[in-house]
Amino acid sequence: MWSVVRILWFCLWWTVAPAWAQTPPPVPAAVPASAVLTIDQRDVMTFRVPLLGYPPADRASIATERIRNMLSAGATRPVTMQRAGQNYYIEMDGRYLFTVQPGDANPLTAETQEQVAQHAVDTLNLIIRERNELAAPGQLALALLKAALIILITALLINFGIRIRRWCVHWIDNHWPREVSWLAGPLWLRSAYRFTHLVHALWVLALLYTSLSLLLSVFPLTRAWGEALNQYLLDLLFRFGDALVEALPGLGVVIAILVLTRITVRLLGYVLSRVEKGELELPFFDQDTAGTTRKLLTVLLWLFALAMIYPYLPGSNTEAFKGLSVVLGLMVSLGASGVVSQFASGLILIYSRSLKVGEYVSVAGEEGTVQAIGLFATRIHTNMREEISIPNSVLVSQSVKNYSRLAAGGGVISSVQLTIGYATPWRQVEAMLLEAAHRTRGVRQEPAPFVFQTALSDFYVEYSLRVSLDEPAQRARILDELNSHILDVFNEYGVQITSPHYEGDPAELQVVPPANWYAAPARPPQDRPA
Repeated sequence: MWSVVRILWFCLWWTVAPAWAQTPPPVPAAVPASAVLTIDQRDVMTFRVPLLGYPPADRASIATERIRNMLSAGATRPVTMQRAGQNYYIEMDGRYLFTVQPGDANPLTAETQEQVAQHAVDTLNLIIRERNELAAPGQLALALLKAALIILITALLINFGIRIRRWCVHWIDNHWPREVSWLAGPLWLRSAYRFTHLVHALWVLALLYTSLSLLLSVFPLTRAWGEALNQYLLDLLFRFGDALVEALPGLGVVIAILVLTRITVRLLGYVLSRVEKGELELPFFDQDTAGTTRKLLTVLLWLFALAMIYPYLPGSNTEAFKGLSVVLGLMVSLGASGVVSQFASGLILIYSRSLKVGEYVSVAGEEGTVQAIGLFATRIHTNMREEISIPNSVLVSQSVKNYSRLAAGGGVISSVQLTIGYATPWRQVEAMLLEAAHRTRGVRQEPAPFVFQTALSDFYVEYSLRVSLDEPAQRARILDELNSHILDVFNEYGVQITSPHYEGDPAELQVVPPANWYAAPARPPQDRPA
């Protein structure tokens, strides 16, 4: 038994022992941060590696203290460098300042150790010359004179820019080509004024920036700042130029897409405009929907073009463009519900042909002639010379009374109701109503007016005179004249327009004897004209 245990223990030890013997992987040492040696606002060099246990920050502080002590002592001899082994030693007046090691070269810019050392020597010699220049007698007065001259020239150039701007504004006021139709609008005038002021503002900013850099370059202690401003501007211009060159192929594609879209939109607009005017017939378009179809296709084509050119726009992959896309998407998602509802309602009205321009309708308590059907609202002109704009969603959700759709020849069917007692012959009432209709101007004789007896109530008969009107917009005036003629005709024949009511049976029966069935102006069938 114990022999078996010993054998198992030996096997387990033989398996685990190599793992115990392995050393843990080495932890990479932290790379010390680089430090920049700066003297009089000028970067001399960047220490990137330690030296004899001193990190780059300590190397930079020690070198700064040595250089400042040497400059304070009045060092005037040029700075030199000596090579010893793999290092370069920088010296001033024969005294050691700091060491440039191979690791101090920046591998990302492919600079060499010798280039780093030479740049440090040149920068230190420039600092010495500037200090000597500052200490020279009369140098400060000369610098102040140069600064005053720079300020004077800047002021003169700014004043020159103001005069040019005034001349441009005066030219726009008096010589702008207003005879050219597409340039005569107020939008182009405002754009010309704004462009003039924008150019002047850019001119002033450029002068101020240039004068500031020149002023800083005049004085030795601030010359590094002036050179930095100039270098920043040059770098910005170079980056802008490089970006422009890189963006030229994409901009070419954008221009090509815009030109093709513009040509397509103009071609579709020309064709559909002819369809809208009735000059051209196409199988899938009609005159009523051509205008809306043209607008809809124009919007869709430009949206498609925008989606096509977006990847070719400069900076389309930047975070700014992505953020702008998020903001636009949020705005559309928050405000699109009502707009989409109105837009869909407009499409339903237009393509279902529920309404047409020129038809006389009554909707939402308003009555008038349809003037225009848009994608979001419909405009109606009433008889009171009012223009009412009704949202398309209201038209879709409510019932619309169309007076013109089923009227023969395009007229508007209107009706007048009145009640007459049973003692008056219905044939006489019908004849009087038709005579009043014949006297009324604006009532169409074809189709001819007709009378319905719509109800036999307890005390009277309800009559409905229905006529077809020529002009829907004159419906109120025509009905007013028709009512006037009805009153005149009933008065001429001595018939009262009354609706009698009583609580008991009358002494005489309220019936019309056959002899009075055709009281004037009614005529028996044999007397009626064929």
